[in-house]
Amino acid sequence: MMRVVTRGDLDGLTATVLLTEVMPIGKIRFVHPKDAQDGKAKADENDVVVNLPFLPGCGLWFDHHVSEQVKLPPEYKGRFEVAPSAARVIYNHYAPQHAAKLERYKDLLEATDRLDSGQLSAADVTNPSGWILLGLTLDPRSGLGPEFRKYFRWLAEYLKEVSLEKVLKHPEVAKRTKRVLEEQEAFKKLLAQHTRQDGNVIITDLRGLEDKPVGNRFLVYTMFPEANVEVRIFDGHQGAVIVAVGHSIFNRTCKVNAGEMLAAYGGGVAEKPEIVALSKVDAVDEETLKKQKERLKRAMRAYGPPLAAGAKRAPPLELSAVAQRGVTEVLRAALAAIETSRASEAAEAAPAPAWSA
Repeated sequence: MMRVVTRGDLDGLTATVLLTEVMPIGKIRFVHPKDAQDGKAKADENDVVVNLPFLPGCGLWFDHHVSEQVKLPPEYKGRFEVAPSAARVIYNHYAPQHAAKLERYKDLLEATDRLDSGQLSAADVTNPSGWILLGLTLDPRSGLGPEFRKYFRWLAEYLKEVSLEKVLKHPEVAKRTKRVLEEQEAFKKLLAQHTRQDGNVIITDLRGLEDKPVGNRFLVYTMFPEANVEVRIFDGHQGAVIVAVGHSIFNRTCKVNAGEMLAAYGGGVAEKPEIVALSKVDAVDEETLKKQKERLKRAMRAYGPPLAAGAKRAPPLELSAVAQRGVTEVLRAALAAIETSRASEAAEAAPAPAWSA
């Protein structure tokens, strides 16, 4: 039996359902795309990798992201094409031999294409229903919590047994759709408080916020119709800070390939300038803050990039997005690092001095 390796969203779910119709699938494993990009996820010949960057050693690979087009492996089994969804790629691959089995999922596949590629109407975003609403209960960016894994595995089987109407009425689904719809107004207010527009860019900073209401990730584009890009900053796992960039699904005037732009800044972390900040400092007392800073200093000495002879490591900065504490200091540190890097690049590019005998 094969194992599906995917991400936990509607595209991953639809792809899994289609695969179970054309081959025996025993397990479903979830991998974060960043872990796949960084080589932290492994695969073997029994894995069908779907909607993720290619994992060496996998048995089959299906993906649709344009960012992967420039780094296709020389040999692989499966299919890659730029398409609205990975599920569409799987359908295109297997439909010639399994059209009768796959045709029954036509509506699900069309909705998956629309949600994954952002081809939605304003009504789909502000008052979602049907497959689109179901998809929002799976999207990890909606904020429904980590129990989606069990929910995803159950849905992968349940969708094959009953109609969409019955799926939406099931208590496990209904409690999630109810939250998506009921908390949307609260999420809209949260966005209004923590979002600003800078030129054509929407900047949403959700760091340090606990117990956020469930929210539709496309809602912000209905609030800032003149902007065409959003930069969203939020807390990741184990103290990481995530910066996500996306194009507006309504104002499609941005010509920059955000995936390629961000990829240009990836890799070589050990060689990049180090700016370390302790986040959420407003949430602890001074004694705890002091202890945490000492722990962070020790970690910086142990794991930070090597220093030049005689150089001293800068102390960790104190940062709080909620209290707006330390933001200016972090920006100044970033600007100083950029200026230093530019000066170094200029020196390297300068012509060598002429030597005379």
